Amino acid sequence: MVSSEENGPRRFVDERENEVRLSDERLRHILRRHPEMAYQVHRFAETLAEPDTIALSRTRSAVRLCYRLYPDLRGRNRYVCIVVKQERGYSCILTAYLDRRIKGK
Repeated sequence: MVSSEENGPRRFVDERENEVRLSDERLRHILRRHPEMAYQVHRFAETLAEPDTIALSRTRSAVRLCYRLYPDLRGRNRYVCIVVKQERGYSCILTAYLDRRIKGK
């Protein structure tokens, strides 16, 4: 489980070698809205660096959804989905959740 300590933004690298940040505020949001993700934070780096699929948001052009399939989640296949917003010079994680299917366009 992830600690709620204030450690500053976590940094990851996406499939294009761009920096992706996860702020403490966004991590708290993820864990509050999707508590099951507390046990999946260790998969964020792999999902961002080697996604199976990237879908564009249907409503926000600067947002993309990075999906990676894991066959061992909740006893069946589930995607870890990380929603990323492109900022100037870096990207940031908006939210993350488990899903049964790929969304977006």
